[in-house]
Amino acid sequence: MNRISNALQFISAQERRVWVAMAMAVKSELGDSGFEIWDCWSQTASNYDARSARAVWKSCKGAGITAALLFHEARLNGFVDDAAFRPPSPAQIQAQRRAAAERATKDGQERIKAALAAAKKARWIMDQCRPEEHAYLQAKGFPALRGLVWRPEQETNLLCIPMSIGQELVGVQMIDKTGAKKFLSGQTTSKAEFCMSAGILHAADYWVEGYASALSLRACLSALKLNYRIHVCFSAGNLKRMAHSGFVIADNDASGTGQEAARATGLPYWIPEVVGTDINDVHKAQGTFKTSQMLRKWLLQERRATATE
Repeated sequence: MNRISNALQFISAQERRVWVAMAMAVKSELGDSGFEIWDCWSQTASNYDARSARAVWKSCKGAGITAALLFHEARLNGFVDDAAFRPPSPAQIQAQRRAAAERATKDGQERIKAALAAAKKARWIMDQCRPEEHAYLQAKGFPALRGLVWRPEQETNLLCIPMSIGQELVGVQMIDKTGAKKFLSGQTTSKAEFCMSAGILHAADYWVEGYASALSLRACLSALKLNYRIHVCFSAGNLKRMAHSGFVIADNDASGTGQEAARATGLPYWIPEVVGTDINDVHKAQGTFKTSQMLRKWLLQERRATATE
């Protein structure tokens, strides 16, 4: 309990998305007994409202967000996870204040306004989507899979992947029939994800860059009868920021970007042998059985290594 309270001191409660995510994280670890810790931290925000805090806490029903995210966020801001408590340094506190001040500037407010408009448009687009087969899914080895497709014009069909932070929709990735991808103008992409999950109990986190990689990983983990939470991070940089527990399934980019991001997370990671490929390429070439057995062998090795540490 003290560890969570200490870590929260390194996180700003000012931004609503972070505030709500931390409620979920604390509640997942401590249950309702954690409310006082979270509420006390919440009161450091200038816009704190006690009634709103109680309502948000009550609404937290579990969304795969755990205390691991809380500690990951705190470490990004300088928290050292050991027995000796060290409060945020003056420099760290000043950095939080600068970030808050930047959000309050005209440019910062314009970015917030654009992000809110993008989130509103994302909700509208997702409401227009219908389950359909799509050329991108066919090209990635899933010809029978029906994705959420938006038709802004009759001849244009875009596969849409919702992007959320916590339980809040913030944007959408749109993929055309050629595989070209784009986001909504002004939307928030940092720390946004799309999550696929199966099984709540003993589900491990898996982090990937792209949607097709997630589909292939899901097929393999399902074949192995493993519970999972697969997080689509949409870029190597975002994966590096977000991955905080479990395993990374990385892209083997010629530039080394995917491997560098995976290594930077400090988590165990699997990467294809062939440069220029990802797990979807392996899955298409070798099929679900061979790819899943590759992953099974790797996971066993990683778990044995962890057990002997």
